[in-house]
Amino acid sequence: MYLTVQTLLNDPEIVKAVIDRVQALRLDTIFWKKHLDFEETKSRVFKTYLGTVTGVTAGSVIDRNSNKPLRERKSLGSGYGEVAYLGDRYQMDNDRLDMLQELVTKFNNARTTDQQRALNDIINYITDDMRQVLLAPHKRMDIVDGDLRSDGKASVKVDDNPQGIEMLDMELPVHRLTPGTEDKEHFVKYIMDQIVELRTKFGMFVSMEMSRKTFINSIVGSKDFGEFYKQSFAQKEVQLSSGLMSSEMATTIFQGLGLPPIVINEDLVELPDGTMKQVFKDNRISLFTTAKQGKMRWHTPYEITDPVPGKTYSRSDGGMYISNVRTDEGRFMEYGCEWIPEYTNPNKIVIVDLDTMLG
Repeated sequence: MYLTVQTLLNDPEIVKAVIDRVQALRLDTIFWKKHLDFEETKSRVFKTYLGTVTGVTAGSVIDRNSNKPLRERKSLGSGYGEVAYLGDRYQMDNDRLDMLQELVTKFNNARTTDQQRALNDIINYITDDMRQVLLAPHKRMDIVDGDLRSDGKASVKVDDNPQGIEMLDMELPVHRLTPGTEDKEHFVKYIMDQIVELRTKFGMFVSMEMSRKTFINSIVGSKDFGEFYKQSFAQKEVQLSSGLMSSEMATTIFQGLGLPPIVINEDLVELPDGTMKQVFKDNRISLFTTAKQGKMRWHTPYEITDPVPGKTYSRSDGGMYISNVRTDEGRFMEYGCEWIPEYTNPNKIVIVDLDTMLG
């Protein structure tokens, strides 16, 4: 087997091996997959339901000889969603191409028995390039999913989109709570009262999600939390005063009060300028009735069905394609995909906005 850089990057078996290596290494966690699952849509614009029937209404008790009452199936609110197109282009600079050429030459000069080891060196070398391409759209969706989960709204602005395109603007019909400044000292009681009241409408909440800063400022920092803590852990009072309170301890107290478990979200995504963005917003507490909130809808990009001459294509999850092309400007790796989060039950998500309470 004789390799060149051109045949190497165009060989579907080698590219697949690199993709498999990236996915096996899992150097970057894909956060949105904790809450959403891939599901294909055959059209870029699709009908979406803003609510699903998550329970069964209790049946009627009737007299032995009476007619059964006519029941109507619960209606679902509906609307339309549209997938967003994601794509980036990465230039492979000459230094990396020179090193890649050396590895290719080493492979070609190796004995047949040593070629597999030389090929593994090549795959290891280009894994980082492929990792950037494969994970970039997932990291964008991590940000979008985090915005939606913590604030019910998400958008892509010019300043955080390298292409300068302001094209994504979503808002979910979530239920919002806005505690006032008078609720700050007794915030735990406020949450307790609200959850008891909301159960009749939304059912049981399985989690209460927030950032670390929100947990410290609003939960541990609440005056009545200290009172509940002393009742539960009187012998460990020093831990509260010295700031050693963990979310597990708080969850133990909360579950004793009938509140859902606390989930601290500390997910971070690196932006193109090298800065880190916190996925889950501060001053927000989100209550969820299910562990999974919906689907990541994907559509097959048009370029897959009508390939550009001179490009070679490989596929990944969610209809994503990775292509490689050599032009007079250099060699480029590209990706393209069409994704959008679809929350199947957003009207049962409760978001507590703490901006007013915290001033």
